[in-house]
Amino acid sequence: MALVSTVAVVLRSHDYGDTSRILRFYTRGHGLVSAMAKGVRGRSGRGTTAIGTFATGVVTLYLKNHRDLQTMKDFSCTRLREGLAKDVLRFAGASALAELVLAHVAQEAHPELFDAIESGLDTLESVDRIQGPAAALSGVWQITRVLGFEPQLEICVRCGIVFTEDEVGRFDFPAGGLACFECSQYVAGPLIGPLARFQVAQLVQGQIDKEINHPKKHLAVLSEFLSYHVLSKPMKSLGFMEALLPEDVNPK
Repeated sequence: MALVSTVAVVLRSHDYGDTSRILRFYTRGHGLVSAMAKGVRGRSGRGTTAIGTFATGVVTLYLKNHRDLQTMKDFSCTRLREGLAKDVLRFAGASALAELVLAHVAQEAHPELFDAIESGLDTLESVDRIQGPAAALSGVWQITRVLGFEPQLEICVRCGIVFTEDEVGRFDFPAGGLACFECSQYVAGPLIGPLARFQVAQLVQGQIDKEINHPKKHLAVLSEFLSYHVLSKPMKSLGFMEALLPEDVNPK
């Protein structure tokens, strides 16, 4: 058993017994780690508030290989992210990001994934309210991209033709991207025009526009893509997000 310290973000926590808590961390140095935090609910100050969900800090663990549940010695919080708990849409977006990581990621270090988690959570907390839907969608898209499931948006997934700026096609979910106008007659997915294609590409790369058109349609595309390529069942948090997103906004 080794005593190790690593930067970590808390993705989920639940109470255990009268005084303890089980925490799910994604760490920079050791990937996904579950740990027992003994007695933290009986302490004041750092032991209770600073181990909130979505907080980042340095965790010290008694780490034993091949053990599913490790033991936490200490957690020194560096970023609490209290703002996520004050806005239900921001919290839903953070929960979706965490759900995707917990459902798909193996217990191994992936520094780029850690950075994407941090970036997604920071953006969700810092953007203004009108950017909230885009930030919530973008956080999940960024994780999807880093995991190796980036949608093909620049060339047709069927014939390989490069899209023109004004190309209209359909999203071919089984093929993992867009089909051009000619090939779209064989595709049942939604129509995607130039503006929607541009906005999806921005969301995948973490570039948040001031406002996105049709946020619920964007969510439907994301959810369907995940069900084909990443997860075997729908994400509960995306269903929660759908109820919170504003009605579709038509471009002026």
